[in-house]
Amino acid sequence: MKNFNDSTSAHERLGFIGLGNMGGAIALRLLRAGFPLTVLDLDKDKMSPLIEVGAATATTPKQVAERSTIILTSLQPSDVETVACGDNGIAEANKTGLLLVDLSSTAPELSIKVSDALRTRGIEMLDAPVSGADIGATNGHLTIFVGGSYAAYQRCLPVLQHVGWMVTYLGKSGNGQIGKRINQMMQALSELAIYEGLLLAKKSGLDMKTFARAASAGCAQSWRLDELVDNVFNKGDAAYKLGMRPGRTGNALKMAEKLGLDLIGAKAADQTFSRHGWQMKIDFASDDIPDP
Repeated sequence: MKNFNDSTSAHERLGFIGLGNMGGAIALRLLRAGFPLTVLDLDKDKMSPLIEVGAATATTPKQVAERSTIILTSLQPSDVETVACGDNGIAEANKTGLLLVDLSSTAPELSIKVSDALRTRGIEMLDAPVSGADIGATNGHLTIFVGGSYAAYQRCLPVLQHVGWMVTYLGKSGNGQIGKRINQMMQALSELAIYEGLLLAKKSGLDMKTFARAASAGCAQSWRLDELVDNVFNKGDAAYKLGMRPGRTGNALKMAEKLGLDLIGAKAADQTFSRHGWQMKIDFASDDIPDP
């Protein structure tokens, strides 16, 4: 972990709103890095572990803004605009120089709308959705896709590098969300490849478990395939679930339709997982995998 005494970030006071599995782990890393931190969550129990190690608390997003120079949020999409621009929201602090870094995964259009509204109050916003699951939030191994002002990105980079091993600036507001949606689509295609590869291995008479380990050492290696092999061979799991939410492909397909693109692979992943209720169980104990 980087030393907090970096001159580029030592003066920043952070606020964090939304302390779920991802947000709570990220906030804890920032607190342990030495940043002054004010936290807020509707569930007071989620604030307790952070209070125990030195975090201050607030009762409204406005209050968090008044006590911070950079605010990070990790929220459900439906809550982003309310926290930013609603009653007692961040915008009501009317604090010039404040920077909001939204780690939530939302629609690009929403990020642009909220960013424009905050800018009229002298507040800059970055859309910075993350990828890497809960374990990535805990160990600081997240990938962060960033859209917004480049100057704001440079300012918050020393902060985000405490929680993300890859922090990438993708351009204007909304581009971080676009990058995250494309990344989700690519993950879905990876899961489809694992499913079809193991299905073909089974039908060809290969042991699925042994084949999965072999494939993970070849050019078909992926994050999900590595996870599967680790769970089965190192942790002793007898089954593995390939799971996907509809939006992982659906959002990308909507983007592609607007751009006049026909993404055949994304459609195949969407249709295949939809037929199986968005989750497929691979049972290595009985060498069982669902048919298409």
